[in-house]
This record gives sequence, C-alpha cells and structure tokens, in this order.
Amino acid sequence: MVKYIFQRIIYMVITLFIIATATFFLMKLLPGSPFNDLGGKMTEAQEQLLMEKYGLDEPVPVQYAKYMAGMVQGDLGVSFQYDNRNVTDIILTRLGPSAHLGAQALIIGSILGIILGMTAAIRHNTWWDYTSNVLAVIGISIPSFVFAGLLQYYFAVQWRLFPVSFWEGPIYTVLPTIALMIFPMAICARFMRSEMLEVLGSDYIELARAKGVSNNTIMFKHALRNAVIPVITVLGPMTVSLMTGTLVIEQIFAVPGIGEQFVRSINTNDYPVIMGTSMLFSVMFIVIILIVDLLYGLIDPRIRITGGKD
Repeated sequence: MVKYIFQRIIYMVITLFIIATATFFLMKLLPGSPFNDLGGKMTEAQEQLLMEKYGLDEPVPVQYAKYMAGMVQGDLGVSFQYDNRNVTDIILTRLGPSAHLGAQALIIGSILGIILGMTAAIRHNTWWDYTSNVLAVIGISIPSFVFAGLLQYYFAVQWRLFPVSFWEGPIYTVLPTIALMIFPMAICARFMRSEMLEVLGSDYIELARAKGVSNNTIMFKHALRNAVIPVITVLGPMTVSLMTGTLVIEQIFAVPGIGEQFVRSINTNDYPVIMGTSMLFSVMFIVIILIVDLLYGLIDPRIRITGGKD
C-alpha cells in the first residue's frame, strides 16, 4: 500500500508539471494583454512600464522558468487586475463559499440518492421504483440553473421563505444547495438502483438468504458495500466540480465563489489567477481520484493493492 501511494504521488507530480506547462503556454496564445481594458486610459509608454513591472516583456522561456520556480516555492504570483493582490489569497478567499456550497450539495445529494436508489431496487417494479426513476430522469435532464430559477421564484419571491440571493449567512445557502444537489442525487439514485439490482440477484446473496442471514445484514453488510463502489467512482470527479464552484449557480444567487472569479480572470487575461485556479482544480481532481482508489480497498476487502499494483 505504501509503495502504491508513493508511486501515485510521483505520477501526480509529473501530471501537475505537465498541466502547469501546458496551461502556461496556452495563456501566451490568448489574444491581447492583461491591460487591454485600460488601453483607452493609458499611453503606450505606460503600458510598456506595466509590462516591464510584471516581467511580461521578457522572453517566454524566461517567464516560464520564473513562474515554475515560484510555483515550486508556493508562490503563484500576483494578480494583474486586483491591485497586486497575491493569487493565493484571492483563491482562498473565493474558495470558501464555493467549497461550503459544494460540500453541502454533495453530501446531501449523495445520501438522498443512495437512499432513493436502494429503495427503488428493494421495491423493484413498484410505485417506489417508478417514482425514483422519474425523479432521477428529471434531475439528470433538467439543468441546475432551471431549478435555481424555479426555487428563487417560488420559495423566495412568491412565498418569501428564503432570501433571493447574496451570501450573508447559513440561510442564504439553502436554495443554491438544493439547486446543486439535484444532479448528484439523480446520478447516485440511477447508479445505486442498477448496481443494487445486480448485486441482489447474484449467487452469494442467494446463498446468504439460504443460510438464514437476516435481510438487514444482507442489505447493509453485503449488498450496499458492493453496490456503492461504482457510485463512489462517479462522485469523485463530481466532488471537484461542485466544491470548486458552479459558475451559473454562483451568478444566479450572487455567491462570491471561485467559479465566477475564474471566468472573470479569463476575460481580463489575468494570467497568474488563471494559472493558480487551474492548478487548484488539477490538484483537487488528482487527489480525489487517489482517495477514490484507496476507498475501494476499504469498502470491499476483495480489492487489495499489493506490490504497487491494483
């Protein structure tokens, strides 16, 4: 296990190096400069001074070497658009609301989805099953921003049970959390239902029933443990997308999250913020994939990592 984790960490470092390199040079292909928005307010000489200040007048290989050296030391540079604010501070400030909202949506949505899928599988071909399928199809088919608009209109505008938008306390997270949790809930319900049906029809479940094992033991100790593995695989990448912000939902509910900041930095060619946010997404995604791989062995004892191989 230790050898496997060490190897994965080495692969993670190599992957992050490739991502950082590719992102850096792609940034240089963007048209214009970070100071385009100020073009009508300053002369060419002033723009040149800014280019020199941030080292953008140096050859690209030199800029690349300096950026990589700084990143190794934990320095992501300073923003071109936010009064020389440190990129790390900007990301950490914006990450909090997005992570808070995403974590709530993921936890509540996945738990409800697993319960819904289990119920549908246990009560196969009943109205429970049909209702679960309908809810799952609706949750997957309809975009989250549609649910967000409906929630705002009915629960905030018509019934005035919750605030329409902004980010000023726990109650402000209720509607955006519901809008975000519908998709993971639907995905978990669909996967859980299909996997539970397959597991409940397997030979070892029939053998357990023949031996007189209680139904609760079969469901929670044997069936659930095996059926939840594919669900965890799906939840891995979904965790990153939810916890790093969903742009549309953040804009609808005026959430000061990292998704909105990322798009704004692209529009203004704020290279350090783009690079820092991209690296954050990459690190979180790679770490989540590693955690998912390790969880396999904890959930199902038949899955072991030996000799550095799965």
